Amino acid sequence: MRRCDLRQYRSGGLLLVLTGLLLLSACALLEGGEESPPEGAYRVYYAVTGEQSTVQVVDWEYRIPSGEDTASALAELVLSQPETAGLASPAPSGTRLLSCQQEEGQLRLDLSEQYGGLSGVDLTVANSCLTLTLCQLEGVEEVYITVEGEPLPYQTMRTMGKDDVLLPGTGKGTLTVSVGLCFPRAEGGGLGVEYRDVVQNESETLASAVFTALLEGPGYPELTSLMPEGTKLRSILVEGGVCTVNLSPEFLAGVPEEEQAARLLLYSIVNTLCMQEELSIDAVQLLSEGRSVESIGGVPASVPLEPDWTLLES
Repeated sequence: MRRCDLRQYRSGGLLLVLTGLLLLSACALLEGGEESPPEGAYRVYYAVTGEQSTVQVVDWEYRIPSGEDTASALAELVLSQPETAGLASPAPSGTRLLSCQQEEGQLRLDLSEQYGGLSGVDLTVANSCLTLTLCQLEGVEEVYITVEGEPLPYQTMRTMGKDDVLLPGTGKGTLTVSVGLCFPRAEGGGLGVEYRDVVQNESETLASAVFTALLEGPGYPELTSLMPEGTKLRSILVEGGVCTVNLSPEFLAGVPEEEQAARLLLYSIVNTLCMQEELSIDAVQLLSEGRSVESIGGVPASVPLEPDWTLLES
């Protein structure tokens, strides 16, 4: 059923960074041509598995949907296992299609509770597979996904069209990723989490995109930011489970004098970076202009700091 074999993509020109890397394969670009699909067949998109354990890859196979409702049948195919070795459904096992309705260019899918367990890269991959598959249908311009009738909790971009999903060779250099950001609670008493869709440019890493979003401050009124004004990200590197964050001198100059506030600022950074499962960060090392920071809010910061999850329970 496949039109081309899966390939090991190593060229940087074919890679789009998404945590590790999210790659949507366009085999026609590699093979220089396109043969006609079987009559009545559609491209059904799946996640790639196997050797590329650090790379999230999406590829497709031709499938012929059965039944009168083509949209429902295609969605069911994405939720089921493919016929091609090396591919797998991006949806959690047991995910069911509860309803499928099309209205004015929008296809609304309601899925069972298992789908609601997805977040970050896994959610982006699953949404992309459904969107790319279903936007092939005439009159379908975008896909809106709910879980048990409720919007997905980990993203703010509720609908996706085929132009929101990147394929190699499209010339687009951004990708939307759902992340969690830790900010101090406005009323005090610890940290709260804001889930947000972050735009990641092709030239930046996910860690950089996440920290840039943290610098922008919260969108929820019940949260606040203690980030010193003028703070800039000089560099950020994830290696061996440690994320090294190098900030401009405005950061240290503007750290709150009150110890608890300074501590919340510190762990809003550490917890945010460590909660991104795709980054596999165990600890965060803070630098200012390339130099280690002695302490912040009474917390020794000259060594990598592990997250303090108790602050999210306060």
